[in-house]
Amino acid sequence: KYYAKPTEIKKEVSNAPLTKEEKQRIAVIFIMAFFSVFFWAIFEQKGAALNLIADEHVDRVINFFGKPFEIPTAWFQSVNPLFIMLFAPVFSKLWVFLGKKGKDLSIPAKFMVAFWLIALGYVILLTATSVCGDNKMGIFWIIGAYFMFTMGELCLSPVGLSMVTKLSPVKFISLFMGIWFLANSAAGWLAGKYSGKLGSMSLQDFFTWPVVTAVGASLLLLVLIKPIKKWMHGVK
Repeated sequence: KYYAKPTEIKKEVSNAPLTKEEKQRIAVIFIMAFFSVFFWAIFEQKGAALNLIADEHVDRVINFFGKPFEIPTAWFQSVNPLFIMLFAPVFSKLWVFLGKKGKDLSIPAKFMVAFWLIALGYVILLTATSVCGDNKMGIFWIIGAYFMFTMGELCLSPVGLSMVTKLSPVKFISLFMGIWFLANSAAGWLAGKYSGKLGSMSLQDFFTWPVVTAVGASLLLLVLIKPIKKWMHGVK
């Protein structure tokens, strides 16, 4: 009779007010979710405007056993999942290896790398438009861009999901995981709005703005990286 019942202890913990440390960690979740909106808005052009570009501006005819074969546009949507299956284990082992060496990147640093990689993907497409001119670009240009997109995704997506579970107070994990995916939803809306500009912009301009946005976001993260790491209170 001198000890609280387990159910009473659980109730007491769940109703405890948030500490200053927990509030700062929650702030980090919102900050990183904000940045993720811009990454996913750029990334999701892959399934919208870039799919139209692949249909109209990519030479999809290849020589298949001596006969011409036109690759269906929809097949390019399998490139990203294929790269994920091939390289997700590599990134997983890379983070573990760097962690053991004491050289693992912080979460905001990994987000920065993700922005650099997706910007590089659009630089590849910009280069293709300059090199090919009025001619259609080869399939390896867009496959190369998708490769960079996937490398960026692997630096941000699993890292972001892990971050939310680590930074969230236990009683609010499901809530903040929902907020994280709500940011993805906002990114999808923004991606659709930008895709709608394809018909009124040149390909050069259409590829340039994602580069500017990604680089700008990475520079802003660079400025904020120290306070973000401080508010994470040791979470890696």
